[in-house]
Order: sequence, then structure tokens, then C-alpha cells
Amino acid sequence: MRLLPFLLSLLFVADIVAAQARSPYLQSAAPTEITVVWRTDSPGQGRVCYGTSSSSLGSMAMGAASVTQHEVRLTGLSPDTRYYYAATTGGCPREADPGDTFLTPPTPGTTRPFRMWVVGDSGTGDRRQAEVRDAMLGFVGSARPDLFIHVGDMAYSDGTDQEFTRNFYDVYADLLRNMICWPALGNHEGHSSMSATESGPYYEGFVLPRDGRSGGLSSGTEAYYSFDHANVHFVVLDSHQSSRSPTGPMLTWLDEDLAATDQQWIVAFWHHPPYTKGSHDSDREGSLTEMRENALPILDSHGVDLVLGGHSHIYERSYLVHGAYDTPTTAAGFIVDTGDGRADGDGAYDMAGPGAVYIVAGHGGTGLRGPGDHPLMYLSELRNGSVLIDVNGGMMTVRNIRHDGAVSDEFTMVKGEGLYLLAPVGGETFASGSGVDIRWSAVGAVVPSIDIDYSIDGGTTWFPVVTGTENDGHHAWLTPLVATTEAVVRIRDSADASVMDQSGLFALSNRVEVELVPFGATWEYSDGPDAPAADWRTRLGGWPSGPAQLGYGDGDEATELRDEDPNIPTVYFRRGVTIDGDVDEARLDVLFDDAIAVWINDRMVYGTNVDAGLGHDSYASARSSDNQRESTAVDPSVFVRGENIVAALVKQGSASSSDLSFDLRIAGRVSVSLPPPGDGGVPPTPDAGPDAEVPVDAARLTDAGAPGDGGSGCGCRATRAKGSMLPLLLVLWFVRRRSTGV
Repeated sequence: MRLLPFLLSLLFVADIVAAQARSPYLQSAAPTEITVVWRTDSPGQGRVCYGTSSSSLGSMAMGAASVTQHEVRLTGLSPDTRYYYAATTGGCPREADPGDTFLTPPTPGTTRPFRMWVVGDSGTGDRRQAEVRDAMLGFVGSARPDLFIHVGDMAYSDGTDQEFTRNFYDVYADLLRNMICWPALGNHEGHSSMSATESGPYYEGFVLPRDGRSGGLSSGTEAYYSFDHANVHFVVLDSHQSSRSPTGPMLTWLDEDLAATDQQWIVAFWHHPPYTKGSHDSDREGSLTEMRENALPILDSHGVDLVLGGHSHIYERSYLVHGAYDTPTTAAGFIVDTGDGRADGDGAYDMAGPGAVYIVAGHGGTGLRGPGDHPLMYLSELRNGSVLIDVNGGMMTVRNIRHDGAVSDEFTMVKGEGLYLLAPVGGETFASGSGVDIRWSAVGAVVPSIDIDYSIDGGTTWFPVVTGTENDGHHAWLTPLVATTEAVVRIRDSADASVMDQSGLFALSNRVEVELVPFGATWEYSDGPDAPAADWRTRLGGWPSGPAQLGYGDGDEATELRDEDPNIPTVYFRRGVTIDGDVDEARLDVLFDDAIAVWINDRMVYGTNVDAGLGHDSYASARSSDNQRESTAVDPSVFVRGENIVAALVKQGSASSSDLSFDLRIAGRVSVSLPPPGDGGVPPTPDAGPDAEVPVDAARLTDAGAPGDGGSGCGCRATRAKGSMLPLLLVLWFVRRRSTGV
């Protein structure tokens, strides 16, 4: 009978849980608390085991008993601290999945850098939604966003419970488990959810701070609310069902909430944008017009900086705008800055005075349409994508990441005079010994020259990059041959070292994930009636060139090629790529119509629908779908250090085919050689003035390895089968058998 206590103890600690219908997601975060939500197929009592190490889950919080929707609040947390957790209806596991983690918000007013991801109108559950998600992940690498902001229409067509599970919680499961999600109600969610009663799938799924617990004033409803993160105050409005009257409860609360905040930045978001000419027209629809006429004067009076919306299926980004409330909207007298907002263009937007930037992010996965000719918009684009925003103290950098990975828009906003480091921002991983473009902006004050330094130990010790360089906004830096996860760059006014800015931590690694060829790259092309020279795959030059997509007939081409009748059967493409290291692994993604073959350094690595031959006059052996995407691994031995040539041909399905498309991406992992410890990995420090420090020991850093090599960033998750009661039944059967002598 000694076996019985042992088996019962195993039963107590076993990770026997009800199957999860929705994986865990993070809600209502504050510096000292957060709510973990998940759903199970069968009722139980949820518990969250957590700690500051994935292998030490020493704390536990309990939820309500006998429920399937588990909402467990963790309290007493430390601000700006990384925690790991396990959400379960059984016993606490020995360690958490590395992907089940969160970083508590810093104390409001703190200028710790952070990143947010903005998505709108995504909830289709189809391929394009996944491409938008994956393009963001490919861009950020290991530096994932802290916040996930959704501006509505996350579950087409009616926001039902099943549509939410399939088109939102399942699609973003590996992001929601470690990014704090802040949503706004869209009109499609409004088909099945009611703001007046806070009922329906939207309100049942999300746990939002109606009581002001995450910052700002209590709104008394989850329909609209506010929160703080670092030095940013966010207000989230319900533009669909709550009253949009200037004297109604929502806008009255908005005025009071904004009057009470002293945060450096103010960001507002809701579903129906005040300015748009996409699939919706803000001059013709009441909900959009009323938000412009009634909400914007309140926001402007309190110094709003950025307004985010969706609903209109397009990407639009305004100039710096103030006071444009009239219908119809006109631009005259309301554009504060007519520049592009780019630090490397017309200069960053100075937010010290009046004005805000307006973004329509209704391009997260659904179909796109509209003229895109709004008079206040600097840029309009009918391509799916999402918006990535980096906040670093008095600087905010915004990028539009298209579904194909291209960055089609980028601008920067700064608060007041000073030096602002634009790149690197922190969180990146660069190859040791590679070139990195350090970029900055000087606003207001006259700064003739700049000193640039770097650190490989988090800022304890500094080495000069360059002293007294011209203040022209950029400097090419060759990174040292060391591996570290604690690299930092700083810039300083050469005449006044107190005027400075520095990056967050980034990594230098001898093994890095890189895009060798991105989607949207520039290619040489030959689209004439005659075949090119036989050696076309092994040399460059002499052909016209243009950015991808290249082709004709679809209307989405960046470069239009020759469209003949009858069609020219084959079109050719090539470009060079320089690789400063050894390629360990590589993957090829192609977009084409109707057949494609790809060579790297004259070795064919991929071909589809080319069974009829590669000759110039042969057509594709089968037709593809429109803009067909395919992906395959590539033998890394095809690459060489130095110059490589990538070549491709695309074939038409027949002489009467109506369109042709081409784009190509190659991503991989590249390794560079590091010197032996102590053998010059860190350069000696020249005389850099009175604050020059002694170099750290390079030997300690050269073995640091690449960040994330342990698999912590993979986002993988073990599946818990619905048959997980089987181990319990076996244990109980064995215990009963032993105790009865059967």
C-alpha cells in the first residue's frame, strides 16, 4: 500500500487540464497587475502559476470555479518586470512554456522604449490575414511588440463567438499569449454585441478596464476606456454604438480623462476614422462625420498626437493636421506641416505645437478598395498590411509593414528640441562585423557636430564610434566582432554632452536571421521579344530595372512590363546580393503568374509549371492562380561569401494570358567568424576625452551566443488533446486495482 500515496502525489502535481478552446491572452495590464484569460471545453477552476523565471512558478492566482471562460487577475506584480506563467485547470507544471510570458507596464511617465502593433479590419481568417501577421513577425524578429492594438472588425462577418475563435483568437494565438491586447469595437462586432448592456461575444471575450485600473479616469463601461503605458496615455472610444454627442457620456468622459493626464504623448483610437476616402467616405457617413466634428475638437484641445482608425479598407496616413472639423473636409489652413515626416526626408514632425497625425489601418486582411484621394493624406495605399509604432522617450516612429514585408511608409514624431536617435532603436539583432546605419534627428537647437559611442555591456563601458562628425543625420558604423545581447548606441552634442539620446538594448551575433532579398526589391528585367544572351544568369548590367512587383494586368504592379498581343512567352529577372558571411540555412518565397524558375549563382533552386521547357518560346505547362505564392527551402551551399546573383524567369500560360506577376524573397541565417577571445574583438579605445572608459574584457562577451537560440522565441506550443483525461483514468484504475487486490 506504500504505492498509493505516491500515486496520489503524482495525481496532484500532474498537468491534467481541460482542453483549451482558446489559448491564453493578456488583458487590462497595469504596472502591478494583469489579467490572464483563456477558455476550456469543459468547466473547471482556472489557476495561473507564475514567476520571474520560466522554471520557477512560485506564485499562483485562482479564478472562479466551474467555468469555461477563465479570467484570472494577477496582482502585487513589480512594474516593468518579465514574468512567465502557466494557465491551467490542473496542477502547476514544473516550468512555463517560454512563449507564455508578459512584461508588466512601467510606471506611468517612465520613458522606457516600447513597441506596439496596430491592426484593423483583419478578421477574415484567410491567407492574407496570415501574411500580414507573418510580415510583421518577419520584420521585428526577436523584438516583438509589447502591445497589440486592434481598431475593430476582428471577426467577420458578424462578430459571433465562433467567428471570434476562428478569425481572431486562433489566428493570433501565439501573439496574444505574450502581447497585451487592447481592442476597440468595430461595426461587425456590433452585429452581435451591445455596448449599452456590455453583452455579446465582444464583451464576453475581452476584460477591459472600466474602472480606470490601467490608468486614466474610470469610464464605468468597457465600451470606451483609457490606459497608460510608459509615457503614453491611450484613449479608446466606441464610435459604433455609444453616443457621439459632444454632451453625451462618452465625449464628456473623454474631455475629463484627457484633462487629468500629464503623460508626454496622447494616442487615441476607435473604429470609424474621421478622415478617409477608402471603401468609406468620411464626408458622407454619419458615424465618421460625427467623430470628426465632435471628438476631434476635444482631442485637439488636449494635445492629441496620433489618432488611429480602421473601417475603411485602405491604408491612409495624414500630414500633421489641426482643426479640420468641417464637412466636407478641406486642407487649406489645416495642414501644420506639409513635409513627409521622415528624418531622412523633410524632417520629423515636431509635436511641441498643435497638430496630430491620422492613420487609417483598415488593411489588416480584408479586401481593399477606394480612390484614396483625401486632401489631408500624405500617403494612401491599397495594399494589405499593419502598422508598427516604436516609442522611445520624446520620439515616436511609425512604419507601415505591407503583407509582403515591404515598409511602404515611415515617419517620425518628436516632442520638443533635442537630439533623437532614430536607429537603432533597440531590440534588433545585427551581424557582428556588419554595417549598421546609425540615424538621428536634431530638432530646434543648433548642433554643429555629433559624437557617437557604443557599448557592449548595456552602457557600463563606452567606446567611440566617431567624434565630431557632421550633424547630417546618419553615420555608417561597422559593428565590432563580438557577440552580445547588451549592445547600445548613444549620440551626443560634441559641444554639450548633456544633449544626448541613446538606443535600447540590441544584439550583436555571429548568427543572424536576415532578408537576403526582400519582397519589393529592385530587379533588372528583360521583357523583349527576343531571348537574352545565354549567359544572362551570370552577369549584371545593361537591362532596365525597377522595384517589384513587376508585371502587368493586375493593377498592383510597382513596375509595369511590356504587355504584347500575343504575349511574349518568357520574361527574365536578375539582381545581385552581397553576403558577408556563411549562409547556414535559407528559404525562398516566390510570387508569380503562371510559371517560374529560379537560379542562385547559376544553380537552379526552384521551378514550377516549367515542364514544357525553359526555352524562350515555350509557355507554362500549367496555369497558376493569380499572384500565386510558393515557398521552399534552399540548399545553403549555393551561396558564396561576397557577390551572388539571383536570376529568375516567369512564363505566361498562353499567348492570350491577361496578366503576369513576379516578386521574390530570400530569407536565411548567416554566420560570421568571430576572433578568438581577447584577439581584437573589441577595438582599443583612443583618447576620447575626460569621460573615456577602460574597455571591458572581450573574452567574456564572445561566447554570448545569438539571442533566442534556446528556442524561447519560437512561439511553439504543445497541443493538449481532448483525450487528456486518459492519464487520470489510468492512474485511478491502477490505484483502485492495488487497493482492492484485483
